[in-house]
Amino acid sequence: MGLRSYFDMELRTTAVYTIVAIIMGYASLLINHTAYATLAALIVLVVATLIMRALFKIKEGAKWWLGNGVIVYLFMWLIIWTIFYNAYVL
Repeated sequence: MGLRSYFDMELRTTAVYTIVAIIMGYASLLINHTAYATLAALIVLVVATLIMRALFKIKEGAKWWLGNGVIVYLFMWLIIWTIFYNAYVL
């Protein structure tokens, strides 16, 4: 894998995880229960990872997925959920 295609794949993966995290952040507000929302977010994370592995044909290891997707997804999901929750409560 060339350097350019490596960074293109990182950018695509990060963008997809960010979009999925924003959607899941709003869905977590609708679920309205912390344990169920967290479980749903983790299930969506696993499904999104499996779909992207098949769709983009990425054969990178767990460290690459953790750095380019999982951390981005978890932080964005929690931030978006908190923003929606605070906007809803106030």
